[in-house]
Parts: sequence; C-alpha cells; structure tokens
Amino acid sequence: MTAIPVRARPSALSVDLALAVVALKRRLAYRLNWVFAVVLGGGELLVSLTLWGTILAEQGSIAGYDWDAMRTYYVIGFVTATFIFGGSDTAQRILDGSVAIDLLKPVDFQRARAAEFYGGLAGSLPTMVVGLTIALIFFTPLPPASFAAGLLTLVSISLIAPIAFSVVYLSTMLCFWTRSYHGIMWARQTVVAFFSGAMVPLAIMPEPLQVLAWCLPFVHFTTTPSQIYLGRVDTLGALGLIAAQLAWVFALWFLGRWLWSRAVRAVTIHGG
Repeated sequence: MTAIPVRARPSALSVDLALAVVALKRRLAYRLNWVFAVVLGGGELLVSLTLWGTILAEQGSIAGYDWDAMRTYYVIGFVTATFIFGGSDTAQRILDGSVAIDLLKPVDFQRARAAEFYGGLAGSLPTMVVGLTIALIFFTPLPPASFAAGLLTLVSISLIAPIAFSVVYLSTMLCFWTRSYHGIMWARQTVVAFFSGAMVPLAIMPEPLQVLAWCLPFVHFTTTPSQIYLGRVDTLGALGLIAAQLAWVFALWFLGRWLWSRAVRAVTIHGG
C-alpha cells in the first residue's frame, strides 16, 4: 500500500506571517487611497510645525520648549503616531459575527489579531518615511542629546507598537457588549492623542493632567521617546521609562487575554 503523506502542521510563526501579509495586502488593495495617504500623510506635521513656528517666533519658548526643541518634538511625534495609529484593527470581525468562526480555528485569537495589526502597520510605514524625509529637509530637527539617548530612543519607539496593539485590541473587545465601534474608536483616538502628548507637549498642560497622564500607558507613545531624545532625562531615567514601557507591554497583553476570556461569553450567533 502507498503511504499517504501527512502535511506538516504550519508553525505558529508562519501563521503569524501569513496573517500579517494578508493584512498588508488588504491595506494596499485600494492603491489610490494608499498613494494619497503616502503623499499627504505628512500634512498634519507640516501644519503643526508652521503653527508652532509662528507662536514661538513671538514668545521665544513655552514650558521649556523653544523652536528647536518644539519642532524636534513634533517630528518625533509624527514618527510615533505611525506606530500608534497605523496598525489594523479587527472590530468588524466582532460586529459581523466572524469571530464565531475564529472560535473554531486552532489559532490564538489575540496573537492572530496582533499579526494583522503589524501587517497593517507595515503598509503605513511609507507615509512615515515620506513625511520624515520632508521634515528633515525643511525643518532640520535637533540631533539626539547623546549617542546613548539616540539608541534608547530607538528602543523606546520599538515598544510603542505592542502597547498600541493592546490598546486597540482592548477597545475592540468592548464591541462584544456595545455592538458598535465608531464611538469607541473616536474616544480611543482622542484620549490617546491627548494623554500621549501628541496634540501638545504634556509640559504645557495643567499639573493634575500631567500626573494623570503619567499614570496611563499612552504617555509612553510620544512623551517618553521625546524626553529621552531631547535629553530631558538622564540615562538612568531613560532606562526607568523604558522599564515602565515594558511593564505596560506585558500588563496590557495579559489584560487582553483576561478580557477575551470574558468577552467570548457575550458572543451571540443568530440563526444557529
């Protein structure tokens, strides 16, 4: 008798890669929209820099930020915003009931959604590259305060995406109870942009808001890497901020697993 070959089960890493590629292709499916996003993605950065350039030309500095520091801050914020808002979310899978099929698959739901998030993020990187190139040419941000500050800034930025994924994932989990997502998405984007310091530096805000911001994970999206880059904290302080980022990475990931275990109890399948 001829033996029937048994196909090897794909590894978890290959499944993650496949899901990321699918998410990337989905992001690139509407090529014209993607091209416009790449070309025009730096528009908000240019508007912010023009506005602050005008203000600081009159006042000199605000909350310790002169024009050199402010334009550097917003260039860093533009880079970090890509990692915050550039990934894919999967709320629609919950809203249209596709999540019921996911429950039957031998794939970890949270890990699969993380792969899709990173795949969508890859499609947003060209926008960051174009905007950053324009900013470097026309606005010449400051170099990092030191070589160590530059390296630690890169480490800090690398930790933004896993935190951002968890924030997006936790917000999509709420759809199990709300059956709607637009309000959640708008609230999430507003809260993240405000408390991360992406709108304005935290140093400009009233002290109670600064204290609250440092109690939340969002502050590590923009404020932490910019503080490290500009040398507003020493090496020990930078390592402490990065340690806090790592703590949030693990805390939010496990919070997501806990919430998923509760959310699946709210799944409603109509007609079956």
